[in-house]
Amino acid sequence: MCGLTLAGIGEWASGRFDSSNAAGGREPASAHSSDHGTSTGVIPVSASLPYLPEGSNHLPADAPGYTFRRDVPEVRLQFTVADEQGRVVQDLSPDDVRVFDNQQPVERFKDFERAQDLPLRLGLIVDTSDSVKRVLADEKTAAANFLDRVMRPQSDTAFIMAFGGDIKLWQSSTANRQDLLDAIAGLKQPGWGTRFFDALYSACSGELLPAGGAKLVHRAIVVLSDGDDTDSIHSLRDVVASAERGEIQVYALTIRSRRAPGRGDQILQRLTDATGGRLYVAQSAGDLNAAFAQIERDLRTQYYVSFRPQQSTPGFHSLRLEVRPSQKLEIHARQGYYAMAQ
Repeated sequence: MCGLTLAGIGEWASGRFDSSNAAGGREPASAHSSDHGTSTGVIPVSASLPYLPEGSNHLPADAPGYTFRRDVPEVRLQFTVADEQGRVVQDLSPDDVRVFDNQQPVERFKDFERAQDLPLRLGLIVDTSDSVKRVLADEKTAAANFLDRVMRPQSDTAFIMAFGGDIKLWQSSTANRQDLLDAIAGLKQPGWGTRFFDALYSACSGELLPAGGAKLVHRAIVVLSDGDDTDSIHSLRDVVASAERGEIQVYALTIRSRRAPGRGDQILQRLTDATGGRLYVAQSAGDLNAAFAQIERDLRTQYYVSFRPQQSTPGFHSLRLEVRPSQKLEIHARQGYYAMAQ
């Protein structure tokens, strides 16, 4: 069972999963569609990268406690679809969507719906390490504005976490908006170093771990970081496995010049691609509010489809989603799930 799981993770990590069009005929938009620029200084990025950077100091995904397997009697896939202008497509039907589970087309959906304003289970994670301290004040202001606007105390909860050389939960999950704003105001650098992967792993496997029950909620993490990591014991694959286990979408926001992509961008891109979120690049601190507004749009409008696994094969199952008709669309959906033999 572990061998199958690792094989799936290894193929995903090296980019060998087949993403060719299995449907034939008209070329549909797929979850790997390229994105477009915008007229603002915010660049939503969605093009998949050719490889997964990993540091040699990271534990492998098969280290004890880091390989997730669970019984999956039903797969629930959430996704967003937008047109070339970034406007959310709101009129898709089940006939417009095709899902491939381990390259096999899903023949029948149990449920298909477009859900707006689902209750949010949100985590805001802020990189306060030395490499980003020059923009920390602006990030805190924009993050506070975002939470003040997006939070609905009647239905939503959020938590605040920061990381540098240490990880600190500044506010556990709460519906109290003022407590969250106070936590953001208090953020400061928690020691030298950068434990990016450890912070995200902790959030996915702790504060956002599903509590059970049939209530449909939207779990998401918004992380403000340059994607650098120096001291984590977990790897990117560990984080993705934990996020997929909890059906958590990860949205990443970084500030940099359009001309200066770095290794951290590759990390952030792989993370958001795999979990169905999105990477936003702000060219300056002044563009942060525009980026948060786009993240809010994505969080509040989602499609959900559920189906039974096409195979009882244990371990990692790749997921691929296509949408017809064939005009250029921007699709974001997680790229897999973990299952045990049934």
